[in-house]
Amino acid sequence: MIRRWVLSLHKTVRKYFGEAIVVTQEVEDIISSPIVKESIINNSDCKILLDQRKYLNKFDSIQNLLGLTDKERSQILSINMANHPGRKYKEVFFSLGGTQSAVYATEVSLEEYYVRP
Repeated sequence: MIRRWVLSLHKTVRKYFGEAIVVTQEVEDIISSPIVKESIINNSDCKILLDQRKYLNKFDSIQNLLGLTDKERSQILSINMANHPGRKYKEVFFSLGGTQSAVYATEVSLEEYYVRP
């Protein structure tokens, strides 16, 4: 029941040129859930990943599940490995439609970095 609803939601949103966004901090959510695998990943053109080095021993299954190429695997596992020590930024991997992928640095200004709510 839930799987059909999630699949239907994603297909409907895409039909109207929308973007459904699914976010998780736990890689096990992706690896172990047939709902995620069949309903969300198969209908996702854009994939955004942060640093995945702590999952290095599980990354083969993540790579297979997400349909990542060896080049994309290298890009993802290189995230934050050679950051400039004097700058405050983090890197992010983007894959668009399985045809383009890159790692980008995201950095806030010093004013934003030092402002605390």
